[in-house]
Amino acid sequence: MYFKTTNFGKIISGVYSSGLLLIVIIVFGSCTRTVYVPVLQSAPVNIGSHIQVIAVVDRTTPEKPDEQNIGSVLTGSRPELNREAAQRAIDGLVRSLESSNRYDVIRTAERLTTPASRGNWPSPLSWEEVEAIALKYNSDAVLVLESFSSEFIPTDGATSGPASGRGEILGRRFFVGGVAGVKLGFRIYDPQYMAISDEFMFDHKSRWEAEGNAIQMVVGGMIDYRQAVNEAGLQSGIIYAERISPRWLRLNREFFTKGRWNRDFKVGVRRATVNDWEGAREAWHESANSRRRKVAGRSAYNLALMYEILGELDVAREWAQYSYTDYGIRKARSYVRKLENRIRQQRIAEEQFR
Repeated sequence: MYFKTTNFGKIISGVYSSGLLLIVIIVFGSCTRTVYVPVLQSAPVNIGSHIQVIAVVDRTTPEKPDEQNIGSVLTGSRPELNREAAQRAIDGLVRSLESSNRYDVIRTAERLTTPASRGNWPSPLSWEEVEAIALKYNSDAVLVLESFSSEFIPTDGATSGPASGRGEILGRRFFVGGVAGVKLGFRIYDPQYMAISDEFMFDHKSRWEAEGNAIQMVVGGMIDYRQAVNEAGLQSGIIYAERISPRWLRLNREFFTKGRWNRDFKVGVRRATVNDWEGAREAWHESANSRRRKVAGRSAYNLALMYEILGELDVAREWAQYSYTDYGIRKARSYVRKLENRIRQQRIAEEQFR
């Protein structure tokens, strides 16, 4: 039984030759080894393949500064820190989108004002405004940070060491913690269809901890506070980017390492262990013709993994099915289901990259 590779498989295999090497974990005393396979996961939200260039706009400047100051008192945030953290959110968004290769991203200098109070949705931009921005930057869509608010809440603290005198107090160690939180909302405007492709508001919180003596805590506390909120902002931008762009994940897979009395099978194992996947595939094609049913079945299973690594998912599924139906390799049954799920995800991801 033999299957030919396609061009798409060669494209995927090129990913590994460019630096994404697979990692093999050897488990002694077991008949299998684990390998981590990079997999392209489709985005949860399909924006539309006609959208290739995105202009990113900040619309979080309040129309009325007084309302901004009132909001900062209520949330424990500061206007300047809120602006800084919002820019960090856009940093995370832009970097993540650029690394996905799905979009061409233009980070604009547009700073629009919002009529909404902090943490709430403003009314959508008019289509005249959207079209003007899209035309100015020659973009297919306009992605707007519509709402942003930040806060920092101290949660606990502790000290260590004696406290009988001033010098001893200064020498004691202080441990403090808190939670940095941001709430933000994005909209994607599609001027071609005059539709909002996505509208999403969410919260993101991260734990912050610090340790130091009294002087360090007083002098460095504000810096750490700012770093904590900015880091929460950065991560929130990355989270939203993953909502609208395909991304690479690592999935763990296993291949068989024991095929008694078969030289080709053992050669394939040794080649796979040193990341020679093409060589392993050639050897297991030979051992798949073995008269020993277990050797042939395990070879077929291993070939399914080889073709998955090369991006030939339909071929991989056929080998996995062959391993189970003709030789009764039980692991192959669940592997078939995993491959069928990957095929569905692959089709969606391919559509998102068109």
